[in-house]
Amino acid sequence: MTFFAKSQYLKQLGRVSFVPSLFNINEPIIFGAPIVMNPVLIIPFILAPLVMITTAALAMNFGLVGPMVARAPWTLPGPIGAAMSVESGAFFAFLLCIVNIAISVAIYFPFFKAYDKQMASQETTEVNSDAVTA
Repeated sequence: MTFFAKSQYLKQLGRVSFVPSLFNINEPIIFGAPIVMNPVLIIPFILAPLVMITTAALAMNFGLVGPMVARAPWTLPGPIGAAMSVESGAFFAFLLCIVNIAISVAIYFPFFKAYDKQMASQETTEVNSDAVTA
């Protein structure tokens, strides 16, 4: 959001939520965007995890990533936690997590752009109406 948003609100939300998101604290985005009760963003919110779990299951079935043997703390950045929690194939677990992040970004991006366009239009309308009343 920080780099691709045209909406000032989404750009600021991206800046504020960047560091917490690295440590799996996503509530600023879930409730700030909001994803909850948002007809545009709810689609990738449901679709992305389904695709990522399928990708991870295939990687485990093909033996690229071993089974999980330890539960890493939830606040570890995803790729590090994935590498630390598997029995074998730590590098592939790290890589799988990066691939899943890329898949998630690819799924979310068109929906994010549509929502960003909607938000930017709304901000422009508000600015214009404020200028007329002043």
